[in-house]
Amino acid sequence: MEEADLETRKEIEKLIAGETISKPVHEEITYGDIHESKDNLWNFLYFTGYLKKQCEWLEDGTIYMELAIPNMEIRCIYRNTILAWFDRKIGQTDMSSFFQAIDHEDCEGMSDFISNQLLDTISFFDYAENYYHGFLVGLLKASKKYLVSSNRESGMGRTDILLRTPSVRGNAVIIELKTAARFQEMEKKCQEALQQIEEKNYEAELRKEGYSHIAKFGICFYKKECLVRK
Repeated sequence: MEEADLETRKEIEKLIAGETISKPVHEEITYGDIHESKDNLWNFLYFTGYLKKQCEWLEDGTIYMELAIPNMEIRCIYRNTILAWFDRKIGQTDMSSFFQAIDHEDCEGMSDFISNQLLDTISFFDYAENYYHGFLVGLLKASKKYLVSSNRESGMGRTDILLRTPSVRGNAVIIELKTAARFQEMEKKCQEALQQIEEKNYEAELRKEGYSHIAKFGICFYKKECLVRK
């Protein structure tokens, strides 16, 4: 799964979402063959019980099967495997450009970096806001400069994500997330997020603590696209 290409990652996402995929099945497959073909991955997962057969048919002498994840317990194994892979991947990724973009309030740089990371990972939870929240927190926790808080009480509500340096002489960052139902709505959702930051006075606690430089970002996600505004 770590070595999966874009097509294979999309198929894994379909399985985790409860959908099925159609694949040729070869009963003679062995563990040693797993890296020789993309289809061998599905064979291996099927014969070890990590996928189940919904139906099968014969086509040009080859057996094809409709495959699905068997149950919730095994779906959790997929999920935990993907989360562990994501953590390892972030540990090997050069994050310097991302945190420089945050420091310089470079919205385009932040958007591009996050979007590229989304394209290169496996999504689940059907693109719900809590998925993006966890994804972004996972990226931000790689920072050696900022302390990362999530859903913390501030002002008149809860800030989605809050970054701050250990010293109040440094910077603080407020991030509010939104998801869009359509690509064309992303700009509007970013502005709604920024408006929410102001209306609910999310910076109140930071001002009280002594922070004077506070950056505010509204971030919207649509599938594997990210837009950042300030």
